[in-house]
Amino acid sequence: MRDNAPHPVAAMLIRRGFDLLVSDPTEYLFFPPDLERPFEDELYEMLKKYSFRLFVRDVIRNRRSFRAGDLLKYSSLEWVERYLKFLLARRVIEETGEGAYRLKAGAAFSFGDTLEWFVANVFEREFSSPALWGVRVKGVEAGGDYDVVASVEGRLVYVEVKSSPPKNIEEPEVAAFIRRVLDLRPSLAIFLEDTRLRMKDKIMPFFEDLLKGRAIERVEGETFTVEGRIFVTNSHPGLVNNLALCVREHLRPGAFWAD
Repeated sequence: MRDNAPHPVAAMLIRRGFDLLVSDPTEYLFFPPDLERPFEDELYEMLKKYSFRLFVRDVIRNRRSFRAGDLLKYSSLEWVERYLKFLLARRVIEETGEGAYRLKAGAAFSFGDTLEWFVANVFEREFSSPALWGVRVKGVEAGGDYDVVASVEGRLVYVEVKSSPPKNIEEPEVAAFIRRVLDLRPSLAIFLEDTRLRMKDKIMPFFEDLLKGRAIERVEGETFTVEGRIFVTNSHPGLVNNLALCVREHLRPGAFWAD
């Protein structure tokens, strides 16, 4: 491969007539973008834990000043102190005195970018599939923003990543996801909600209403599929497990293909 060859996913987008404007932005990550490989590996493994992802959300929410006691909504004091020690030792946070800390990445206002980074890494590390995150392309009607785009066995995959709970998701966001799918025409599209709450209660009724006439089936647990091409899932029992389930179901013999 030539040194100046485009990223495999970028090349797929270019071949489809899209102009890639932005990918893999680092300015809004909650950690320093110039990670040494050992720390990147550690952080990736930590982010597999749902409790750590909830903890990081709280750190970002309280980024200017927080104490261990401010982070106990989802974790015990023992685990919060462990997580704080991990971030402090790697200079992601710093002490400001009297048991208080602050996040060093001043531009990290939400967990969304970091979650996109993590999901792209899941595709690369777990599925041996190249991926880009924070993708923005020119030439589509639905805004051109795609959270994660990957190439799995030469097929284009798009993942919409939601870091907020279902109560904060409304029908226009689901409709925007469907419009982006129609513009991009990926082989596989996944709507991923990083929650352990039921998808059937609120999220699936939006899909059922917007996709009337389409067959929607439960795959397993809170993972659903629309004709084997669009999947809706959450993080129970695990985010990595559910992404693997969606990919496996899409690739299994006899699955629906329309390419």
